[in-house]
Amino acid sequence: MFIWSWLFPSDADRLRRARAHMAAGRHEKARALLMSCQAPEAEALYDQCSTALDKHDRQNYKQQMAAGGFHGYRVEVSLKNARLKAELEALVAEELERAGIDLGMPDVDQKALQGAVNRAQRRVRRTNGIQTGAVKLVPIVDGQLARQMRR
Repeated sequence: MFIWSWLFPSDADRLRRARAHMAAGRHEKARALLMSCQAPEAEALYDQCSTALDKHDRQNYKQQMAAGGFHGYRVEVSLKNARLKAELEALVAEELERAGIDLGMPDVDQKALQGAVNRAQRRVRRTNGIQTGAVKLVPIVDGQLARQMRR
């Protein structure tokens, strides 16, 4: 009986094996099994596998970029008042986190970034009643990449 379930697995067999692969951290193998599964919960498990693989890929990409000298971005505000500058930088960081923008990646969504900056500036204007300074992202680089950027 076992040989038939191995040669011609049912959806229940595929789901069981996919869950075992997911528990062991082998999301790619689990996703491959779920592609041919017609069970109703297979799609949700497939999405979980895809999310785990995407997270893993992004982490590997961050490590490669760090090895090349890119360590993300930092928020820089041009204001003379140090207290307001620190407050706006903190608000921008909070809004960026709320928007799900990862400053550790080189591909920052510009539209989402601008929306987060605008929301932070509006909050500062409401609480302090003053115009805010310019906000920009500055890359954090070192090594050969820093020398190339200075040229």
